[in-house]
Formats: sequence, C-alpha cells, structure tokens
Amino acid sequence: MDTDNIQRYRDMLTSGRVTRLYLDELENLNQSSIGLATVQLITLPEAEAIDVTRQLIQRVRNELTSDQKPEELLQLIETVLVYMLPRLSRREVEAMFSLDELN
Repeated sequence: MDTDNIQRYRDMLTSGRVTRLYLDELENLNQSSIGLATVQLITLPEAEAIDVTRQLIQRVRNELTSDQKPEELLQLIETVLVYMLPRLSRREVEAMFSLDELN
C-alpha cells in the first residue's frame, strides 16, 4: 500500500538514496540479493517459505563472510519463521532448520 502523502519524504525519495520495494512485486525481482530473499520470506505461503528458507540458510552460510555477520541474518530469518509458524516453538524452528548453534 502506498500513500499519496509523501511530502515529508520527497527529498529522500528523489535523491536516489532510497529505492521503493513493494512486497507484492518481490517475486518479480532477481533474487541474487540475500537481503531481498530474506524480505521475500514475509510474503510467501508457509509451504513455499519453508523450502525457500532452507535454500536461503545455505546461501547465507556459503556466501557471507564472518565480517558480514551471517549469525545476525540467520537470527533474523529464525525470528521471521517463528512468527510465520506459530504452532512451532523457537526450539522446534531451530531444530527444523539446523539453527541450534545460534544460541
């Protein structure tokens, strides 16, 4: 949802420093960015999110260096999943995706 009342943000939006992303359009974007793929999790149906999460966790572990703080991104992914899968406890989510070592 976009509002037409963007006066206070106009300078920032026209500066080129900000890019608008609409969650319903994320599936059309190239998922080369781990960050965008993480945001996309929010929009996916549960079954698809589980499959995408497995691939995303693998990418984070393989592509990010320790300087890029992969643990923090993995914790964010875990938190998203805990909210997406309310019938599972945090420990069950950790076990399901082998995230136990984050704690």
